[in-house]
Amino acid sequence: MFTAGDEMIVTEITEYNKGKYKIYLNDEFAFVLYKGELYKYKIKEGDELSEDEIRDIKVNIILKRARLRAMNLLKNRDYTEKALRNKLNDSLYPADIVDEAVKYVKSYGYVDDLRYASNFIAGNRTAKSRKEIMLKLRQKGIEESIIEEAFNGEDFDEEEEYKLIQKLILKKYKKLNFNDPSVRHKICGYMYSKGFSIEKVNCILNRISEEDSLIFL
Repeated sequence: MFTAGDEMIVTEITEYNKGKYKIYLNDEFAFVLYKGELYKYKIKEGDELSEDEIRDIKVNIILKRARLRAMNLLKNRDYTEKALRNKLNDSLYPADIVDEAVKYVKSYGYVDDLRYASNFIAGNRTAKSRKEIMLKLRQKGIEESIIEEAFNGEDFDEEEEYKLIQKLILKKYKKLNFNDPSVRHKICGYMYSKGFSIEKVNCILNRISEEDSLIFL
């Protein structure tokens, strides 16, 4: 699972935060240890660490800590796999440790991008267009195939989209004159940026202007 190659030289030990130390092996960053762990393994600059010693540190110290960090993060909210990886990377866990920690929490179903995407869609379908929701999910690092699968479980019909367009227009532009060409141009530009077609936006604007009442409700 973890490989280190031949014996490695501890070329640098640098304190960087609250008793934590960056350990460099052969001039490359390897992992972070606490002061007590440095004493436990008797690690000093210039020492050699064998493959077995490095594996022991990674498995019994670093990996356990990364798993616990991942679990603690997931206690309070859902994360996509990409977001969780970013959090672990920010904590300076080595790439192989991050892989194993993510694999661990995924094995228990604590990280599930399909579930995350489905929940995100359900929570945003009355406030965002399908196109905007898809863009947000892509930005969160969710794979296209997973996004498509999540949308397959949601029924987005045209009537619902018209209701949403109207809701957003009236919420943001209620006091404006919808017959004013400059106002319509402004509204169309905004709604297009939110993933709605200009044709449907104009349809709603025409109905509101003509009927001066709520429609599709």
